[in-house]
Amino acid sequence: LLQASDFIFNTINLNQTIDGSDDSFYPNDQLFGGLGNDTLRGFKGNDTLFGEQGNDRLEGGSGNDTLYGGTGDDTAVYTGNRSQYSWTSNQGVFTITDSVANRDGIDNLYGIQKLQFSDQIVTIAPEEDFPSITLAVSPSSVTEDGTTNLVYTFTRSGSTTNPLTVNYSIGGTATNGTDYASIPTGVIFAANSATVTVIVDPTADTIVESNETVILTLASGTGYTVGTPNAATGTITDDDTSVTSQLSINDITVVEGKDNNAILTVTVDNPNPQPITFNYTTAPINATANVDYTSKTGTITIAPNTATATISIPILNDNLNEPDEAFTVTLSNPVNATINPEGGIGEVIITDTWQSTLTRTLPNNVENLRLIGSNNINGTGNAGNNNITGNSGINQINGGAGIDTLTGGLGADTFIFQFGQSTISTSDSITDFAINSDKIDLLTQSGNATSAPSSFSRAADSTATTLDNLINQVFTDANGATTGNQGLGINSAALVQVTTGAIAGTYLVINDSTAGFQSSNDLLINMTGFTGTLPALGNITVGNFFV
Repeated sequence: LLQASDFIFNTINLNQTIDGSDDSFYPNDQLFGGLGNDTLRGFKGNDTLFGEQGNDRLEGGSGNDTLYGGTGDDTAVYTGNRSQYSWTSNQGVFTITDSVANRDGIDNLYGIQKLQFSDQIVTIAPEEDFPSITLAVSPSSVTEDGTTNLVYTFTRSGSTTNPLTVNYSIGGTATNGTDYASIPTGVIFAANSATVTVIVDPTADTIVESNETVILTLASGTGYTVGTPNAATGTITDDDTSVTSQLSINDITVVEGKDNNAILTVTVDNPNPQPITFNYTTAPINATANVDYTSKTGTITIAPNTATATISIPILNDNLNEPDEAFTVTLSNPVNATINPEGGIGEVIITDTWQSTLTRTLPNNVENLRLIGSNNINGTGNAGNNNITGNSGINQINGGAGIDTLTGGLGADTFIFQFGQSTISTSDSITDFAINSDKIDLLTQSGNATSAPSSFSRAADSTATTLDNLINQVFTDANGATTGNQGLGINSAALVQVTTGAIAGTYLVINDSTAGFQSSNDLLINMTGFTGTLPALGNITVGNFFV
């Protein structure tokens, strides 16, 4: 009787399986595996597996079977426990003998790596002919902001015919995708190529930090073994220079009613490539928190390579004419900087006086104006009670409504008075009138220009104790050198001194175009200070005092 056998021959990359369950008729099976992972289940008979490439598996069953493993990780499978088998090796050929009769028989194994028993797997030889992968890096160190990159070279020994994917892990102190351009966790060898590289390109920053490492380590995979060296460490050397920065804050004077905020400037003497943060807090000197200013604390961040930052503290207006008040702004807790020991506290002076080198009109809620410098500029008050002071130039000074104090300073100054704005109830004062140099210019009650008084005289000295009595005396007799009463006429002015009492001083009384005393319109000016000699009693040259 002629008996056939099972036979498969494979030349393409497929995983083949032959199942010899018909061994009662065709006992001797053969499988030529080719490129794939192949399995032969022989059952009875003398079976043969030619594994070629791939991870092949022989389950021979009874009979004397033969396995030619070829490349890959090949396994022979047996029914019993390990202790029931023995084997010998002759130049890499293993002969496996089953001690139990009529079970697995005697098998010859060529190029086999593993024996699988029912209770354990035994490795008897290394995986054959898989390429071994090693890893190296060159250069081993590069600067963070340099032009050279870390180059990791993966090398395979053995067969290079086919493409091959190799896995690796990424470690070290540097962060993938942050400290260097993102890299994958695997490489692919091209067919017929023995090497492949991974480029680590450092990401430049301005952070002063320790050197950082990039460690690539080979990981297991299919179709290769991990050789030695299996890891490579590259170093990214930090090349950022540490910068020492110092913070200072300025002093500032703000005008209450004009400046809504005190804006202080924090200066960095040496701008830092790192962001700088610091805290600040306010504290009173003689100002009252949340009455004169808003108490405030906060944290400021100065952007990298930036030289200044500002702190804004709200100023509160109380509409009082009062002395200067002050509070401080203190810097603390700097990061990436230090605080100048001589400049870490800024002083804010709140003043009711606006100092200016230009012609100014006081805005609402600002009480005082001081002209500075030597230019010929002018100052005008608002409806409040103002102090207006000139500079060394020639100034025009107008207090406006309210009870104002006017000081010309050096220079031939002109004091402007509007009828109705310096009356008996709201009289203004001139503190430094220079006779024959300074002048008075008059405006109508509606604010239009008008002529100087048509006549001007000095009345007899008075001992009046009230301004009402003084005005009545002047309007009754305005000329102290003439016998009898010479009443103050329309468009006329009189100079009078009070020698005793609470209102002692020198006064100008000026009548408008309406006869008699008009309390809401006629002017009363208190000359609290003057230079030069007062004219004698009687008529005075109008041009000595008036424009």
